[in-house]
Amino acid sequence: MINRKIAPKTKQIKNLNFIQPQKVKIDNGAKLFILKSDSTPIVKITVVFKAGIEFENIKLQSVFANSLIKEAPKGMSPDETAEFFDFYGCHVESFTANDNAGFRLYVPQKFINEVLPVFAEILKNPLLPEKEFEISKNKYQETLKNNLTKTKYVAMRGLNTELFGNNHPRGYEIVPEDIHSLFLKDISDFVEQNYLISESMIQISGMVNEETLELCKNIFNTEKGERTNSKKDLESIESKNEFRLFEMNDSVQSSIYIGKNLDKLSEEELIDIDILNTVLGGYFGSRLMKNIREDKGYTYGIGSFIAEYNDCAVLKITSDVGIDVTQMAIDEIFKEIKILTEKPIHYQELNLVRNYMLGEMLSSFDGVFQTSSVWEKLIITNKSPKFISNQVNRIKNITSKELLSISNKFLLNKNFHTVVAGKI
Repeated sequence: MINRKIAPKTKQIKNLNFIQPQKVKIDNGAKLFILKSDSTPIVKITVVFKAGIEFENIKLQSVFANSLIKEAPKGMSPDETAEFFDFYGCHVESFTANDNAGFRLYVPQKFINEVLPVFAEILKNPLLPEKEFEISKNKYQETLKNNLTKTKYVAMRGLNTELFGNNHPRGYEIVPEDIHSLFLKDISDFVEQNYLISESMIQISGMVNEETLELCKNIFNTEKGERTNSKKDLESIESKNEFRLFEMNDSVQSSIYIGKNLDKLSEEELIDIDILNTVLGGYFGSRLMKNIREDKGYTYGIGSFIAEYNDCAVLKITSDVGIDVTQMAIDEIFKEIKILTEKPIHYQELNLVRNYMLGEMLSSFDGVFQTSSVWEKLIITNKSPKFISNQVNRIKNITSKELLSISNKFLLNKNFHTVVAGKI
């Protein structure tokens, strides 16, 4: 019988063994990556386009385009398409980000020959049904109305506007009039200009055999399209305000969003700031959690993260607190930031962070689909193939002295924006 009073032995993670994708050439120029696994009888196909919100000419084009494309290909109705994927036990999901947008298909390997042609046809010749477009507009409008009553949404939107300005896609504020002024022709134009298979990144993971690979190469080897839309050189205008309040009189809590633009970072700097962020607020045992949740009891949760864009990285700190402790919570956040710039991290805390981060990295490669998600992000952000190994080495070897230097480089208490929705 196991003696529950004796803790299991632990050991430090030395190396991460993970699959690297195989790159396959397609004649039309599309980038195809393969991650094989014989133990998973499912195939996951991800197709990523340069069609994020920063390619929009009109607000919401990207969001509605991605929603409509997966409804149906030409020659099938949305109901027929939904029934088709259900019959074969498949799932199709869409996603939209700043630079990219795309689709993921999960399909049993034994049905790949039947399903893949229809999935590819959705991407190459989408129906863009008008009825579903109007339904989506109505749903989006109701969701927007509901979100505008939530402190978290208002604070998040407010911080992005402070960081990038109201004329930038990352910072502009959507209003109901933007939804009303969007027409199906706007969506059709956006799809034609930006959803080009020849410029896409395709990743196939799971039980991929030679037959499946040849099928994918043939189906996605469409004629090389010509992009008629380019990403605009948008000027980001950061606010000079340090604090902004969106007063919501009926709220019983305040949402705090604090952010700082760290500018464009190298891969080495991204790794360093990620370690520092973990210490600050990136896991359950972080300094912000210990102080503001456990010691002060101001919140149920607080965290920080690094939002990476194509031209910059942003440190963001978020929390929901009682309206009576809003200012005190903000003061404690900046107190913890200040401490990081003044005192070296104790080796015990640093070792805890090392073990946590290495453990999280290990779990992120636990299975071919998790591995594919990691590589998907690395590929579309143009990271070096050595990024993961460099990250592991840095986590294992970074010193308290180096973290103190990094803190002084990035966290000195200036150029932070604090946005509060609720009361203060």
